[in-house]
Amino acid sequence: METMVLQQYILDAERAFEQNEYMEGMRFLEDALTIEPQYGKAHNHMGWLYLVHLDDMVKAEKHIAMALKYSPSYSPAYLHMSHILFETQRFDELGALLKQALKVGGVKKSFIFNEFGRMNEVVGHFRKAVEQYKLAIKWCFDERELMMIKDNIKRCRQKRWTLMF
Repeated sequence: METMVLQQYILDAERAFEQNEYMEGMRFLEDALTIEPQYGKAHNHMGWLYLVHLDDMVKAEKHIAMALKYSPSYSPAYLHMSHILFETQRFDELGALLKQALKVGGVKKSFIFNEFGRMNEVVGHFRKAVEQYKLAIKWCFDERELMMIKDNIKRCRQKRWTLMF
């Protein structure tokens, strides 16, 4: 019964977010976390809210870290944490997180390999980045995403040749 109640809070929060009622959605998540402080999905949604709409990276990271701790098989938490680690230039942690994410069922592998590519690109490992982008293509089944990854490869190759001289 408690699980159904918690799931309903998540659904209510998501509906509020769809209507741009972020504080209302936050209240639903807070209610869920009051009932079950270790509810990883609620922590993930709270982290996403802080990350995307409330611009509080510290609180976002705190909640997403709890989501990973309490629900390690919930793949969206890996995507959100990878964003935080990339933006804060914590590439060692990001690499470890991405390796861990590849073991999670249901995680979008094209996203994970694309993130490996971005991480390698930003530190100047352009050949390794292209290898990772090619792996992302292997796992990609969306036309728009495929075009974006191809653009990443082109950009990486241009950087490699530009920075050689």
